[in-house]
Amino acid sequence: MADTTATLARTAAPILSLAGRRAAPTPTAAALPSEVAALVAQAQVALTGSLALLQPGVTAQSIHQATGRAIRSATLLKRACAGLVEGGAA
Repeated sequence: MADTTATLARTAAPILSLAGRRAAPTPTAAALPSEVAALVAQAQVALTGSLALLQPGVTAQSIHQATGRAIRSATLLKRACAGLVEGGAA
């Protein structure tokens, strides 16, 4: 049994290490342009509102509203990302 395990360990695909947090630094809130920071803040508010609608006692209408707010949040984040790209319009 030990020989089989050792053989499997040698023939298995090599293990790749994942990049650490330092691999791709993300901009801090202080480094964001004001219009991008505003979009991020609006996205956070929309997502918080969406999650609040999914509390106990959820109805079909609240699920519909939560979906709309989550989509709005994703749209705002997409606009914020475009604003960070050189030449992108926020």
